[in-house]
Amino acid sequence: MGCSSSLSQKHAHVSLPLSETQKSLVRETWETIEQHKNAVGKKTFLRFFDLNPDNQKLFPEFKDVDPAELENTTALYGHAKRVMKAVENAVSSLDDAFSFAAYLEELGRRHKARALKPSYLDAMQDALMNTLKDLLKSQWTKETEEAWNNLFRFISTTMIKGLQSQ
Repeated sequence: MGCSSSLSQKHAHVSLPLSETQKSLVRETWETIEQHKNAVGKKTFLRFFDLNPDNQKLFPEFKDVDPAELENTTALYGHAKRVMKAVENAVSSLDDAFSFAAYLEELGRRHKARALKPSYLDAMQDALMNTLKDLLKSQWTKETEEAWNNLFRFISTTMIKGLQSQ
């Protein structure tokens, strides 16, 4: 009982840093992204590793895989799919920041063992934003970019809270 009470107080005043217009932009563009989410996840990871080759070593399941062969591995597909599921959860939770924040903090705690650093989340955000820009083309406006950036900053900040928790 004490746990749920402290959880309620911990996340009672959580709100996403997005306006209603930004939430609408995220939802609208997600309709396109969702149709390609597995490819988006894979392309994001490939871009993340291309821009930061040493980061591939952070992932035990594909740290020893030749970068040229990585795209076709089930390990990359699986991790990319899990990351895109988290993005899907973000979109479906735009009006329920309380539950989403609890999920993200737990996700951050689960990444402690991998020694996740905030800079890795920043690099992943950059890779994902560029992948979304490539996919969305004319739908990718300055306003859309700002909306997705705000959402991913919330994701990163909240995951970092989980990383730093005891």
